[in-house]
Amino acid sequence: MKKFLTSLILFVLLLMPNVSKAAITCSTDKHSAEASINKDKIKVGETAQITVKSDDKYQVEYKIAPKDFAEINDSGLIKALKDGNIKINLTINYLTDSDEIDDTCKISIPLDILSSDSSLKRLNIEEFDISSIFSSTKYDYEVKLPYKYEKINIIAEANSGTAKITGDGRRYLNEGKNDYSIVVTASDGTSTTYKINIIRQEANDDASLQSLDVKGLTLNPKFKSNIFHYEIDTSEDIEQITIDAKPTYEYAKIYGIGTYALATGKNNYYIKVVAENGSEVKYELVINKNYGSSYLKDLKVENYSLSPSFNKETYTYKLTVKSDVDSIDIKPIANDNDQLEIVGNENLKTGDNEVLIRVTGNDKKTTTYKIIVNKLTKEKEVIIKKKNTLVTVLFIIFVISIIIMASCIAIFLKRNYKFKKPLKLNKKSKKSKKKNKKR
Repeated sequence: MKKFLTSLILFVLLLMPNVSKAAITCSTDKHSAEASINKDKIKVGETAQITVKSDDKYQVEYKIAPKDFAEINDSGLIKALKDGNIKINLTINYLTDSDEIDDTCKISIPLDILSSDSSLKRLNIEEFDISSIFSSTKYDYEVKLPYKYEKINIIAEANSGTAKITGDGRRYLNEGKNDYSIVVTASDGTSTTYKINIIRQEANDDASLQSLDVKGLTLNPKFKSNIFHYEIDTSEDIEQITIDAKPTYEYAKIYGIGTYALATGKNNYYIKVVAENGSEVKYELVINKNYGSSYLKDLKVENYSLSPSFNKETYTYKLTVKSDVDSIDIKPIANDNDQLEIVGNENLKTGDNEVLIRVTGNDKKTTTYKIIVNKLTKEKEVIIKKKNTLVTVLFIIFVISIIIMASCIAIFLKRNYKFKKPLKLNKKSKKSKKKNKKR
């Protein structure tokens, strides 16, 4: 019988609402009241009741912060509108017999509003927009991405501000199938899983061009993706060209497009296309600029050697400078009456810089020489220095090895092959030999 009563009492207690264990006292020097709430956690749409007790005459004013999370009536009944942590602020006015305010005290009661909403408001991939196929009630997605995407950033946003999300963020992709789960857990523990199957496609091998164009000029022959050599003839007044190209496969990489200065004579440009799988194709473009009437007698750069060596009919040269060099000391020598102009030799940037030396004769025709100055980065400069040091060390080791080997060979020969002079026979031995012969 006792066991039955104990079980019955426990059952009744479990069915009782969640009553707060302690009331909050709101007292002044003259008055006192207690305020309590029957539940400290409710779900969206549920209600909770605030109760105020006092032996004194009072009136209560209720305010909720943030105010749009719930609503409350004059009797202290709260209805939850959306999930979050709120406070119910009570102002208790103690009244006189004539209902005038005699004294006031203020208290705050916390309340957690829970939600069962574990849905997503937004699901996307930063590098590849999938927002057009997203729905909060769709839980499985399949996305095909080109090979170039090595990693992605999954972005997820829950409808509920208190829901927690796991599985979003940066992810590395393997070639082929990649499965990811984004789990949304509501504040009441309800959870929903969204799955994304990302298929990273194989590396494309297309390294061809869809188009090749030199602004304002006509290619010879007409462009075709399987023709890799083109020539253009220009007059001597054309100072620069702009090369534009598009790959057949949109994710292939192109090198060599842009705007370039023209030197007099033959100018070679190479447009390189690199496919996703690493295969390469080069298109050659030769621009022949008509010769002017004047030439340089000599061209030198202080502390540097031109490549190739200067020739008055060679119009393009190369050299490499360190990362801290902003300009080079060019020493061109022209004919007496020819005018010289140097362009582009200031504030050299990292990478290739085009420095032009223009020679204009009395007939106003111009011959242009070009120096392509490659300015190293600090990192590349260090690498080159290490390589040069390594080459020097290896050369020294090689020389020392040759010397040691030669010394070893010499010692070996000396010990194992002793060269002696032929023995001289004395007179007695000669006579004995003669007697032996007579016998």
